[in-house]
Order: sequence, then C-alpha cells, then structure tokens
Amino acid sequence: MEVDGLSRVTHEDADVLLKLTQTTDTPQMQEAMDWFSKEFSAKDYKEFRKKYPIGSEGNNNISRILVSFELAGVLVSHGVLNEDLYFDLSGIGFIWPRLEKIVAGMRKEMDESLFENAVWLAERQKKWHKEVWRPNLTWKLKQVNGKSIKKK
Repeated sequence: MEVDGLSRVTHEDADVLLKLTQTTDTPQMQEAMDWFSKEFSAKDYKEFRKKYPIGSEGNNNISRILVSFELAGVLVSHGVLNEDLYFDLSGIGFIWPRLEKIVAGMRKEMDESLFENAVWLAERQKKWHKEVWRPNLTWKLKQVNGKSIKKK
C-alpha cells in the first residue's frame, strides 16, 4: 500500500530488515566497512585487480560488501524487503559510486550475472534518492500513523 508515494511499512518489513542487519552486522563486515572507508582506493577494475588481487584482504572486504548488497537486492526485488525502509538505512548510495566501475569490470570479465541484484539495487536507490528522499526527513514526515500531514 502506498501513501503519498511511499509504501506502507509493516512490522513484518521491519522484522525482515532487522534480520538482514543481524546477518550482515558481523565483526568481519565491520572490519570491511572500516577498511573501505579508510583505505580503499581504486578508480576502476584494472586498478582494483592490481591493488587487491583475489585472496587479498582488500578483495575479501569488497566481496563482503558486495554480497551484502546482493542479498538486499534479492530481498527487495522479490518484494520481501521494503525498499523505502532499506534505503532509509542503507549506505549503498555512498558506497556504490566508488564500486560501480569495479563491479562493471568484474561482470565483463567473469559473468554478467555476477552481482546483478546489487547493480539493480544501486540503480533503484539512485531513483529513490532522486524521487523520494528529501532533506530533513521531509520525505517520510508526510506520513505519520498512516495519515498525511501538511507541510508547515
């Protein structure tokens, strides 16, 4: 159900998001995200392969991050996870621009189906950010307890 362009979030939606968060909130994922924010630097797939060969800590960290986006993409694309709820919490919008060319190179070299759900999710997030999100939570304050509220 949509209210003012937003899908209605249910307790079941929140439960799915919490379970997803629990599966991805591990010490390894925290280390991967910390490494990514402090140390990752590759502008394209060629540079990525050179700096972070298969089996390296950097390659493993990027794989963990991409797998978490792939999992979320599968859940959102199948309608199991509410995208408004996921995008409100997810950092994909900040992370994806630094990984987009790398993933494109991986898919070209290995298999076009590799991380296809993560790619789909990132494209959805771009559209969501452009069409739904607004500063200062105004995008979601339109709806309180299922009722539209007027902008002051």
